[in-house]
Amino acid sequence: MRAGALLRAGALAAGLALLGAALAQVDTTLRDALEAQAGEYEALLEERRAEVAALEERLGATRGELEARIAERDALSERIAALDAQERALAADVAALEADVAATEADIADREADLDALRTRIRALLVNLHRTRAGRGAGALANADSLHDLRVTNALLDRLSRQDVALVRDVGARIDALEAARSRLETDLAELAAARERLAATRIEQQDRRAELQAVIEDLNATQAGQEAQRVALMLAQDQLEADLANIESRLQEEIARLEAEEARLRREAAAADDERRDALEAEADRTRERIDALTSPQDPNPAGFVGPLDGGTLVGRYGEGNNSFVAIRAAQAGAAVYAVQGGVVIASQSIGANDGFMVAVRHDPELTTVYTNLREPPVRVGDRVQRGEVIGYLGGGTLPPPDVLRLYARVRQGGGEAFVDPLPLLGL
Repeated sequence: MRAGALLRAGALAAGLALLGAALAQVDTTLRDALEAQAGEYEALLEERRAEVAALEERLGATRGELEARIAERDALSERIAALDAQERALAADVAALEADVAATEADIADREADLDALRTRIRALLVNLHRTRAGRGAGALANADSLHDLRVTNALLDRLSRQDVALVRDVGARIDALEAARSRLETDLAELAAARERLAATRIEQQDRRAELQAVIEDLNATQAGQEAQRVALMLAQDQLEADLANIESRLQEEIARLEAEEARLRREAAAADDERRDALEAEADRTRERIDALTSPQDPNPAGFVGPLDGGTLVGRYGEGNNSFVAIRAAQAGAAVYAVQGGVVIASQSIGANDGFMVAVRHDPELTTVYTNLREPPVRVGDRVQRGEVIGYLGGGTLPPPDVLRLYARVRQGGGEAFVDPLPLLGL
């Protein structure tokens, strides 16, 4: 666990004052202020719907053509996301094969050194045998030029003591093991070369598809109508995300049911398993139960302060601008770590499409949830408990937002309803 630095106001946040390193507690005043924003969110939604309707009407006859271009853009995004996943898998394969090759080469070197030592021992043994038990067989062995020549017949082995026989037979076994290691190395090298070729081909296709995507976006941006069509698509995507999050409780119940079934299966298998396997199954069942408890136990309001979701983040987009329900924060670099602004339980961790990458939602207490998008596949799962400042993901999962920009949402529950509110007061901004 680590604490992220608080956000520093930037570009679009000029004039905002940094109110403190972190709020000392989530007090009644702050919570009342957040809940008061619920009405503002409803107004924002109405403005968004009106803007979408006005833009669609203005697009008129060009709407169908532009929607086709948007669909082309999104299809390219999906292909790029698939290629990104393929690249990560291939890169992992290459790394694993390189490790296997290095381990096999080290194994071969060790075996060759071991056989060289055995060669010296056996030559001494056979010279002694020749001196004490003269015979053509022993003389031939003493003059053997290679370890392979030391694979002797039963008649010659009969001349040796049991210990000496074991030594010679051990040489044969070690030669076989060395040859197997060399064969394995040859196979690994062939697989490594093929994996590197596939990785190179994937990266070339990535570049080509990204160039195509950029061309489509530039084409859309070249006209006001194209920009407006993309604006409509962005607002509709926000509607979809917000609707998905509003319905998250029903999905949580499905996940809880799945986890309960998984726990029951693990317990049944543990009851019928041997001691060693039983312990492992019981431990896995206990971990599953912890996840269930995290999702079903009431979350008490957390009195601790909040931290920023990024190290050295700069605010580049505020809540309500363009009828957006998030704030946009730029990290110091692409792919930066994203931190939970407060402790809680992960209630969503999933892809929200190639355009926007992955999303993580953390419920901090019964009324407050924060949501983080434009992530790569996150290291946390539904049911995980996270601490304030713990890494919950890394930026750069979406194809449309810049890879250094986080979209942060805050959702409050008020009575029977929910609203997305400005998260900046949580961060002391």
